Amino acid sequence: MHPNSFRSFALAALLPVLVVSCGFGARPVWEELAPVARPLVDRLDDGELRIRWPASFALGAVSVYAGSSPVAIERSEPVARTWGLATAVTVRDLDPTKRHYFELVPEAGGRTRIVAERRLPLEGTDNFRDIGGYETIDGRAVRWGMLYRSNNLADLNNDDLRYLTRLKVKLVCDFRSDPERVQNPNRSPIENPPATAALEIMVDGVDPSAMQDRIRGGVTGKELEQIMVAAYRSFVTDYSDQWADMFERIADPANLPTIVHCTAGKDRTGFASAMVLLALGVPEKTVFEDYMATNQYRASYNRWIMRLVPIYSLFRTRGEDLEPLLDAREPYLRASLDTIEEHYGSVDAYLEHGLGVSETERAQLREIFLR
Repeated sequence: MHPNSFRSFALAALLPVLVVSCGFGARPVWEELAPVARPLVDRLDDGELRIRWPASFALGAVSVYAGSSPVAIERSEPVARTWGLATAVTVRDLDPTKRHYFELVPEAGGRTRIVAERRLPLEGTDNFRDIGGYETIDGRAVRWGMLYRSNNLADLNNDDLRYLTRLKVKLVCDFRSDPERVQNPNRSPIENPPATAALEIMVDGVDPSAMQDRIRGGVTGKELEQIMVAAYRSFVTDYSDQWADMFERIADPANLPTIVHCTAGKDRTGFASAMVLLALGVPEKTVFEDYMATNQYRASYNRWIMRLVPIYSLFRTRGEDLEPLLDAREPYLRASLDTIEEHYGSVDAYLEHGLGVSETERAQLREIFLR
């Protein structure tokens, strides 16, 4: 191959994973990025927002429009525009105190996409996420800004509360036990505070007080794995009333947006979010991706806990032994789905006969949550 031809070929191969940083009129800065499976928004260290999408999304330039809500995108002028086959753009100078939604418009035509940050930039919680944006099996997408999942809200600071006020959250479904809520009461916006539904899920493995006793006495990783699998099975067999209550509440548009949460935002919240996404028709593979994302957002906290545990337990429990408790692991959620299969035959049957969510009600949920 001629050297010039090779260079052209190499450039064409790299273009799908390059990012151009805009500001119109600014000199572009090129950087190689890993490809992504779906459009997403990352917050960079300097507060800028980087938007990325798969190479298959557009064959050519993409215009990016911004707005304060998914239904209030300002389309008079784009905030950024890519060049050539670039699959990412960095947006600057947006108000950091507000949530921003972006519409990606391929200039050559084709389906547009709405995208926003997955994890919201709250300082008092590291696992507060929007479950919007996921595609369903029939090609629709979950609406952004309708359902959030989180760990506990006890450490939110005043800036966080002002941020939540702007989200206009109407309801918080709290899966923690009474002792958990007493020990770490949620902070809530003073202006238009959301209602709270206490949907207690108190099971060995996810109850912090009981687990602390086990850790102090010494516990192995193998024991914790068994405890966690049993906990996920019990979500199906013992807590149908709580999940049914959640579904009934989020089916009422007056309760939206809603936050569902527990202490870590991993197990009880992970199961709840998985059931909602499956009910909406999101593929199981995507549901597992959302569930496993907790490991990314909680990694720093988990490392800190693992360093602390040997001292806390007087060296009866090793830090690495705690990994099965701290991690979101595929076999855990798989244990829930296997239990559903054993008792009901399918997720559809579980939703209808276990939780009382009829096909008609699921259709109503899809009308509310999908675009």
